[in-house]
Amino acid sequence: MASKYYAIKEGYDFSLNKKVENKIVNTWAECQKYIKGVKGAKYKSFTSETEAKSFLFEGSGMLKKGVDNYPMDCLHIYVDGSYNISTEKYSYALVAVKNNILEYVESGSSQSNSDRNIRQIAGELEAAVRGLEYAIEKREERVVIFHDYEGIAHHATGFWNRNEESSVKYHNKMNSLMNKGTEVIFVKVDSHTGDLFNEVADEKCKEELSIASENIFYSYLRENTITVVNAEVKSKLKTLAKDRIENIITLDGSLVQEKESLNSEVIDNNTIKEDINKVIATNEYEDVLYKDLAFYLRKLPLEKQKDVLNYAEYLYNKERKLNK
Repeated sequence: MASKYYAIKEGYDFSLNKKVENKIVNTWAECQKYIKGVKGAKYKSFTSETEAKSFLFEGSGMLKKGVDNYPMDCLHIYVDGSYNISTEKYSYALVAVKNNILEYVESGSSQSNSDRNIRQIAGELEAAVRGLEYAIEKREERVVIFHDYEGIAHHATGFWNRNEESSVKYHNKMNSLMNKGTEVIFVKVDSHTGDLFNEVADEKCKEELSIASENIFYSYLRENTITVVNAEVKSKLKTLAKDRIENIITLDGSLVQEKESLNSEVIDNNTIKEDINKVIATNEYEDVLYKDLAFYLRKLPLEKQKDVLNYAEYLYNKERKLNK
């Protein structure tokens, strides 16, 4: 008897309590393990593995992080959802990043009898909608939405059939928003693989439901810093950062204020030197060298960064000698 390939677009592994997506198995018994009792499960059998893969991936319009190229010079939004079995509540979270600066964090939780059967997916769908709404509010021409649930892309584009009320509502809402002019690029990111901003979204979801997380963000801050746009965003990360909150740097609280010229990709390094001189005069040079200077350097061409660092070091050493 010829072997068969069972392609599972959407299923659920009850033994591990997690969703199953784009999985190929070789027996009907194994296929049933992931689809039996799963409302809205999507699967199909094929006589070749090539056909099974085509069914799962071709024409999806979805990219994968680490595999495909996607725009880096636009708004990036990471979305996630979670579910608490005991309270039957779901949560959502989104994290917006542009030019490696975290500019917006939003999270929330809700309880819905109609969405109970789709667990954390309800939150992931809500996060994607809110993320696109945020991009439109900011008048962004383009946004990349990072997600671990593939239905974020496939239900929005119509690549997957919409058999549930939740997927129909999501498809209609996303298409209504996408027709407003903001280009949307969907990028799949594997969950719990150390992607920083994806982990932040995941931890905010768990926080909403009082579920313990692995504290990936807290561990990251032990030897690293991140830059956020203002104190409001920083405050939303306070419970995740704990005693390492000072490793979150705010632009609006910086000694050297952001200028209109920062909207361009390149700044004249003389502007930076002038600001460093001003701060040196107030004996606040360490803050600039370790915080604000890092922000400015990202705006300079690589060949200019060394010049500015050397100049800053010269001023720092000069000031130390004067204070001895």
